Amino acid sequence: MATACTQPPAETKTEETMELSSVLVFKDGISPEKALEYRREYRSKDFLVNGDLGTYSFVNTPEFYQTATVYRGAGQVAMLEKEVDESLLSTMTDTDLGKLPLSELLTNEEARLQGMMVIHDGKIVLEEYPGMRELDKHSWFSASKQLVGLTVHILEEEGLIDLEQTVNHYIPEYDSDDWKRIKVKHLLHHVSGMDYVETNANFMNPEHPLSKAVTYSLSTRHEDAGESVFELLRNVESYIEPGVKYDYASPNTQILGFIIERVTGEKYEDVISERIWTQVGMESDGHYALSAQGEPLSAALFSSRLRDFGRFAMLFTPSWNVVADQQLVSDTYWDKVYDTTYADALKRGVETDKSKYFNGGQSHATYQWDLVFDDGDLFKAGRYGQGIYVSPETNTVVVYFSSVYMNDVYFPGFARQLIQQHYR
Repeated sequence: MATACTQPPAETKTEETMELSSVLVFKDGISPEKALEYRREYRSKDFLVNGDLGTYSFVNTPEFYQTATVYRGAGQVAMLEKEVDESLLSTMTDTDLGKLPLSELLTNEEARLQGMMVIHDGKIVLEEYPGMRELDKHSWFSASKQLVGLTVHILEEEGLIDLEQTVNHYIPEYDSDDWKRIKVKHLLHHVSGMDYVETNANFMNPEHPLSKAVTYSLSTRHEDAGESVFELLRNVESYIEPGVKYDYASPNTQILGFIIERVTGEKYEDVISERIWTQVGMESDGHYALSAQGEPLSAALFSSRLRDFGRFAMLFTPSWNVVADQQLVSDTYWDKVYDTTYADALKRGVETDKSKYFNGGQSHATYQWDLVFDDGDLFKAGRYGQGIYVSPETNTVVVYFSSVYMNDVYFPGFARQLIQQHYR
């Protein structure tokens, strides 16, 4: 249950970094002997460190965790036309690694990109798999928070969720004074003020609620499962008034997942299947990892093929009808996402100055998006270098998977720069 919207500056390569296998190894396939070694040695800490064990686990989640299936349904696959534009590879990008053309970013061993796709006007214009196989299902990590954000919107329109209601209204067990004042909208917009802010310091502090939640939720069959995530988060206290400060935190999203189950009376993964995945012409099922206690890790650990990631992103563009028969992202969604009520909260947030990556233009953060830009573009990152960038105005989406060691290198600005240089 972990990702961060912002990352620390890149550090000097360590000896351990130098010993990482090239991501090309994972594109070519792993030997049975090496796969068995990974399966036996993987522990929850390997998720945070993300060496070879972590990288292998990102495209083989069911080998390490129990999973819940998000079914694609029985409909036809929405086939995407392909018109590759090689000029996109010349896009100049500003990253922690310096200014690079996209072609070099794709092969950079610190960026460790595994898959990337650009879809423009409903057609694939770039599709690359530097470090995974085309049929592999890679974890979206926190880019999957958009599945939660959209589902909350859909359930709100169905009258099942009221954003002005408190968490305690939907989850009576969360009965502390703090939870009684936190509203659903505070979770949705990451302004809850609860003490589980997603910083590297909190991740690495074994006594912090965030660290405990991550450790227990990612426990393997070799480790003590500890408490359930539900119980751990129940006892968290606030450190600031809700609505004041944007503090990115995966527990906000995890609790939204619990609320989704309460208001529908259905398993979380079934809600995502029914409301979204079966409504789009996906080519394969998706998978949510389960905690050792059996809880769907709705905040981050969802896996799918790259093309299905792209199909989901298209729902937020004028080309939604290429992949779906009905408009899932309704017109009212845009009114809410573009609302700037919490723009000042973003400015007060922890590590939210992203101008050096995107060259400015960001307005606010809302509905689980990390950034909403002045021109209407939307961005959501995933830990270790995953991302979904949507540009409704230019009818373009960029989705990508990566496996950055220790989460040290950050390069999301390439998606916006690609759109600015080629489509605006």
